[in-house]
Amino acid sequence: MKSLPCTAAAGALAIFAALLAPTGTAHADPEDWTAPPTYSASPEHFGLELRLGVYHPEGLGPAFSSPEYFGGDFGPMLSFELHYFPWRIPYIGLVGAGGGLGWSQWDTPSPGSTPTGGETQETDRNVFEIITVRPFLLLRFDTLARELNFPIVITPKIGLDVAHWLTSAGGSSEADGWSIGPRFAGKVSLELDFLEPRAARQLDEEWGINHSEIFFELYYSMAGELVGGQLPMSGWGWAAGLGFTF
Repeated sequence: MKSLPCTAAAGALAIFAALLAPTGTAHADPEDWTAPPTYSASPEHFGLELRLGVYHPEGLGPAFSSPEYFGGDFGPMLSFELHYFPWRIPYIGLVGAGGGLGWSQWDTPSPGSTPTGGETQETDRNVFEIITVRPFLLLRFDTLARELNFPIVITPKIGLDVAHWLTSAGGSSEADGWSIGPRFAGKVSLELDFLEPRAARQLDEEWGINHSEIFFELYYSMAGELVGGQLPMSGWGWAAGLGFTF
């Protein structure tokens, strides 16, 4: 009979221990200052491109690229672009507008004779120079990079080429004018964040630069083709360079 109180006491102690067990579980302190802060990327609203490429104005005819004129000169085309992205479409990318400024010059010795009938000299040059201003709309498809961690971004652009051209030949007086037309472009970018993720995060936290990239763009300009009386400067071109979003 004496074993019954002992058994009851042991059972009571077991129940009491079970009730106290959950209170012994460790919980993380939400105010623990030693916990690493959660990283949140800053908003992307702007883009910058530094560009180097070649533009071939096929609309000027085959003589432009012949050995007698500018066949040995490729320009090149130096330019930059600024982008503004006011909207993001979920799972698609950034929608925005932008503008660019470019410059290229072709320079070669003048063939044949001068306008006065004399022979050309070493100082007689054919020079053709263009300065382009281009407003455009663009859609930055970054779904692969944001959703699948595959660092490829595709960006189509459509806009307007406003080109001011200037030419001189063999020391003769200069001629200049404007050529305007639509422009179509497609760009493929490789984001560089994967090379050094911690450095990419630090750039974002300290400077607001979300992503850096290298890119290649192919474009076609119809400058001078749609407006009568303008110099036809339409042609293909390409550009490569370094880009940033911030």
